[in-house]
Amino acid sequence: MVFLKDGELASPGEPICVTEEYMPGENVRLDKGGVVVSILRGKVSYDHERRIVRVEPLKLVEKLKVGDKVLVEVKEVQDKIAIANILSINGRLVKHPKTAVILPNPGMKKTMDQYVGIGDLVVASVVTTFMGIIGLSIWRQDLGVVLARCNKCSGMLKKVRKRLICVRCGKGEKRKIVPQYGSIAYLISIMG
Repeated sequence: MVFLKDGELASPGEPICVTEEYMPGENVRLDKGGVVVSILRGKVSYDHERRIVRVEPLKLVEKLKVGDKVLVEVKEVQDKIAIANILSINGRLVKHPKTAVILPNPGMKKTMDQYVGIGDLVVASVVTTFMGIIGLSIWRQDLGVVLARCNKCSGMLKKVRKRLICVRCGKGEKRKIVPQYGSIAYLISIMG
């Protein structure tokens, strides 16, 4: 017996069909009485060939997991950590930026301001999501600063040989940069 048709809206706990008709797929569960019910608000979708029913969420939930690649903007730099807002996850822009912490490299002897600066756009990897705190790493070769701003005048830093030089005031600065530093095409590919 089918209670909701293909494309109809389902609410959490609402019966969709019985297991004799369709097996539970994503975002649905099996009730004690053999009835498939929705676990979130969304549209019902039937796969008639495989005989599976699922619910497609109305809101795209931005879930972070360890190993995800993120683009962040640095908001604060302390001695051993930096606070940043996540702008995109795996190439998809986030609707509401999440706050994360760029963690130190084990055995790091320099302060964090030698690796990132306020306003920098940084590619990082999620290494922990423990207790709601998102921990990031920039210590692999493919991770680090994509675009940076001068700490003195906020001008853009341009890569000249192995150094970063401010295009406005000429000050040189240090950062942990990605090989594609300054590439707008690379930045756009990360942002999605």
